[in-house]
Amino acid sequence: MDISNLKEIAEIAFDHALYRKQLRERIQASLVFTYNGGMFKATPELMAFVITWPIGDALFLEDIHGNPIRVPDPEFFLKKCRECYQEQMNAWHNEFEQSKRIRKGRDV
Repeated sequence: MDISNLKEIAEIAFDHALYRKQLRERIQASLVFTYNGGMFKATPELMAFVITWPIGDALFLEDIHGNPIRVPDPEFFLKKCRECYQEQMNAWHNEFEQSKRIRKGRDV
């Protein structure tokens, strides 16, 4: 291996790491959804909290802007949160797997 070959390998590895970082940031930004005038980020923690909330009790959640938002229908909120989360995780997984195949094809 000569210096130019090593430089090319290093650039490919750097580009791949940068792509993965940007992909994660893009997916994280896509996890935001609106509900009842608030903006929420679909996370496993948020879903777990809503699932454990007693049925019939009033539910107020803090949105990403720090506003208290009333959740009149926790089941619908949870459904919306799950759909957003799963859609984005599927997209992330697909792009992540595609990036692995592309990198393997370029490895020297």
